[in-house]
Amino acid sequence: MSGTPGLSESPLARLSRVTSSPEAAHYEATLRARRLASTTIERYLQVSAHFAEWRTSTTTVAEAVATFLSTHLPACTCACRGRRTLFENRAALRLWLRATTGASASPPPSTPIDAEVETYDRYLRDVCGVAVQTRVRRRRHVRAFLTEVFGAQPIRYDVLRPSVLTSFVTRRAQHVRPVTAGAIASDLRSYLRYLALQGVAVAGLPEALPRVAQWRLASVPKHLTPTDLARFLAAFDRATPRSRRDYAMALCLVTWGLRACEVAGLRLTDIDWRSAAVTIRSSKVHRARVVPLTADLGDALAGYLRVRPPTDRDHVFVRIGVLEGEALTPSVVRSAMRLGYARAGLPASVTGTHRLRHTAATRESARVLRRVQSERGWTRCHAPASILQNSVTVPCGWSSTTRRNTRHSGRPCGRWPRSWAARSRRSGAGCARPSATAEPVPV
Repeated sequence: MSGTPGLSESPLARLSRVTSSPEAAHYEATLRARRLASTTIERYLQVSAHFAEWRTSTTTVAEAVATFLSTHLPACTCACRGRRTLFENRAALRLWLRATTGASASPPPSTPIDAEVETYDRYLRDVCGVAVQTRVRRRRHVRAFLTEVFGAQPIRYDVLRPSVLTSFVTRRAQHVRPVTAGAIASDLRSYLRYLALQGVAVAGLPEALPRVAQWRLASVPKHLTPTDLARFLAAFDRATPRSRRDYAMALCLVTWGLRACEVAGLRLTDIDWRSAAVTIRSSKVHRARVVPLTADLGDALAGYLRVRPPTDRDHVFVRIGVLEGEALTPSVVRSAMRLGYARAGLPASVTGTHRLRHTAATRESARVLRRVQSERGWTRCHAPASILQNSVTVPCGWSSTTRRNTRHSGRPCGRWPRSWAARSRRSGAGCARPSATAEPVPV
């Protein structure tokens, strides 16, 4: 370390003393241009000054950042003031690299596991074409597996045994839901297929991974009731640009049943106002589709676009406040919906955006049932009336009188189960009315 800074020195003066005044002033201007909070700017200046005091001129800045984060920071005993958390130091030094050298925001891999995960991520992106959020999840699970098996040691593929894979998945499955446990096993299978493509002998390892039991028709997708949906949409007051943006995103999720990544990827050129249609291009399956632009959603989008911050980005939804004008990420969309759930007073178990996606599917199924009932004149059909009253998606395999009929697919659709159609043909007039003691349709 080149010297011990004064504890009463301001972060900007300390950084100017170690580097140069123009360089420090440019870094501070970069932070303020991103509209970061004043406390965040002060912490980032402290981190950058700490790094500049520690760094020697024998290595490049990118290499020094990697060494600082992986080696010096965990065992730092410097007397300087500042945070020592890894995520905050990494974020501050990424911006420091951008402001001073124009280098990449991501420093080079610092450990063998970092290099392995980065190579695997390129395989997912360039070869498989996996969606961004799926890549994030797979990187997290593969990194956890490699860290548990190898730690800081070099990766040795001959250590991978069926018992190692099984024990890892079994331990993780004890603390998560079955769906998450199945995702962990699936992500490890993807990693093993990547190793096989690289020429690593992994014969028999993918088959050794346990499969998590997920029974068909074991549960019905959770959705918001009409009352909860009205409370949720009313939680956006639309008095500020941020609330108008969040309300328009909520209507996109509820009306079209979009994913968070599809909402964040909407572009201004995707909206055809004259034809009242919107093209969804940022799809998880990499296929574009066209959805209708309803009147209430069009009004919400127009109200937001009138107060949208000026920016050179062509994304429909951009950040407001911190990093103003930057494109939104799917995590920001999820965060905005979580805040809306909280303001509406919904239970803490209501999280994420897939609840709204399921709600959109439920509302669409109810509309289809109403249209079919009207077209075919099913006035005596008890089961459709119960479905319409509750506005829920009922799997096609569920009968109106019993829960044992599970031989049909569990996908929601706009046709009745075959048992109802057979009864209709035998009776000659609509669907047969179930007995008064019939078990209600599960919702």
